[in-house]
Amino acid sequence: MRILITETSWIMATIAKLMRDEGFLVSEAADAEDVLTHVAQCQYDAVLFDPDLPDMDGSDLIRRLRSRAPQLPILLFSREVSHRDRLRGLAIGADDVIAWPFDGAEIAARVRAFARRARGFASSTPEFCGLRIDFDRRRVSFAGHSIHLTRLEYELVETLALANGRLLGREALITRLYGWEDEPDWKILDVYICRIRAKLATLDAPAQLIATSFGQGYRINLLADALVAA
Repeated sequence: MRILITETSWIMATIAKLMRDEGFLVSEAADAEDVLTHVAQCQYDAVLFDPDLPDMDGSDLIRRLRSRAPQLPILLFSREVSHRDRLRGLAIGADDVIAWPFDGAEIAARVRAFARRARGFASSTPEFCGLRIDFDRRRVSFAGHSIHLTRLEYELVETLALANGRLLGREALITRLYGWEDEPDWKILDVYICRIRAKLATLDAPAQLIATSFGQGYRINLLADALVAA
């Protein structure tokens, strides 16, 4: 999952490290306007920020984010959070308001839960024609057999799974996997898809389980009949 974190305080820097350690792909924004720019250019699974921003009131940022991405999970972090602060944060549209100190594993679990529910998944282990994704444990299996994937291979499968059958373009996938730093040639996606399909093939998974729309992108095929026909 790719999340966006503001780099406006030592608390947020700590969270960025914790989230990377928990396996998230983390992009960092310098201020509120930078957050809005990032969200306009890439689809994130969650945004985490300290409401004490240098260029905008936190409540204003939440309102602007909600107008652009109504389902986007938003979590606020602060060194001191009163009961009133928490109620106000939830009232203006935040999904959670968290005070320092906090447990990194718990925050990671909350972010994953918010993210999957925002995409319509009640379960943390959805299944697509035999392909099971365990969002919490970051594991993939087919017909009950575990599949060893590299970090980026897993992120690619997870991203396609969260799209729930929707076609994802190459540019969107590259941005999700790499952010804006050292973006590789788009053909690298073909390499990753081939590797994933090869690993699935060893378990007799249908070749079109991950379908290609030539010149456009990829999607997970949710139609069992289409897999049989292929």
